[in-house]
Amino acid sequence: MSRRAVLAIWGAAALVTGVMVPLGSLLLDDAGGAWNGFVLAFAGGAVIAVLATTAMPEAYREGGPWIALATAAGFMAAYVLSFG
Repeated sequence: MSRRAVLAIWGAAALVTGVMVPLGSLLLDDAGGAWNGFVLAFAGGAVIAVLATTAMPEAYREGGPWIALATAAGFMAAYVLSFG
C-alpha cells in the first residue's frame, strides 16, 4: 500500500474512534451488564482479529506450528487471570 493510503486509513480510524467513544459513552452510560459484556466481547474480538492478520502470520513463519499452541495458552491464561 502507498504511504498516502496507509495514512488515510489510520486517519479515518482515528476520526471514527474520536467520534464514537464519546457517543458510546453518552448512549451506553446507563447500560446494564449484558451490554457491557457485549461491548467487551466485541472489543476482544477486534483485538484478536488485528493480531490474526498482522502478528500471527509472521510469528508462525518465525516460530513454526508450536506458536499456535503458545498463542492459545496465552489467551487462556489472560482469560483466567481476568477473573482473579
